[in-house]
Amino acid sequence: MIPTRMTTDILIEALHYGLEQFSASKAPVCVLNASGHELEGWDKQSYLANISVKNTIKSDYNTILVRATRQTDETLGFLAMAVSHLAPNGTILIAQENRLGASSLERAASAGFVDVASISKFKCRILQLKKPKTDILKSWAAKAQIQKNPEGLWSAPGLFSWDRPDLGSQLLLQHLPHILTGAGADLGCGYGYLTTSLVKCRGVTSVTGVDLDSRAIECTRRNLEESDLPFAHDVLWRDVTTMTDLKNLDWVIMNPPFHTQLDEDRNLGQKFCNAALKMLKSGGNLYLVANRHMPYEAVLNAQASRVTVLADERGFKILHASV
Repeated sequence: MIPTRMTTDILIEALHYGLEQFSASKAPVCVLNASGHELEGWDKQSYLANISVKNTIKSDYNTILVRATRQTDETLGFLAMAVSHLAPNGTILIAQENRLGASSLERAASAGFVDVASISKFKCRILQLKKPKTDILKSWAAKAQIQKNPEGLWSAPGLFSWDRPDLGSQLLLQHLPHILTGAGADLGCGYGYLTTSLVKCRGVTSVTGVDLDSRAIECTRRNLEESDLPFAHDVLWRDVTTMTDLKNLDWVIMNPPFHTQLDEDRNLGQKFCNAALKMLKSGGNLYLVANRHMPYEAVLNAQASRVTVLADERGFKILHASV
């Protein structure tokens, strides 16, 4: 089934345009790194370069559409995965925004494919790729896969601050209470930096890491298993803003996302705040870090009994909300 052209996502618009211009619409069609805006008909599949992980695609496709990301190694990993699921004489289309390095991506793609065609539309570049060079694709897959970062934690290119702890999360850890009693969650856990660091807090009985990215969930799972934590732990592959299966928690910690690619999305962080407060039992506590200009206090004040700024330093604020 060919996707219906009804979306506001610029890369999806560009891919639709590429389908029209290149006539590369032979079914079956697969989309890698689907954005979540697609309607029925898009085959959404998670990207996991490590073959031991579940939820990877298992079929071959005549046409594979790739929605590039801002992280080069991650995007080239998508291309390597696309080739591994491409039917003989199949076609790959990949779209990237010009501001995110579309020209550099075209140069890289030309090194990995014999036949590369390029068109521009919607401030994006759309590449049609055929006849892959398998030698370089192996190195792309290796760089994109789940791996140990310099901190010794499992991570992967494309995850937030994947190769180093971000300053905001470090500041949040510094201002968490030494005693964090009961069951809690790390929302938008990424590769699990905050989740695994809870070993420093006394009183924790269990923690659940939650993230929308299946690679993040796999990384957090591995890091939790290797951290030898003295309390129960779990990971859930969920959209924090819509999930309903976490309730009556004693506490929540989070460094909520507020970007889509390079664009700031304040509403996303506010949705995280709303979701977190609904997960807490009466008397529960939310601890979060945010960039100083993020407008979260109004959302918190509307539902929490008390909101306190624990710290305001180095461009970040640490907020504590009690329900």
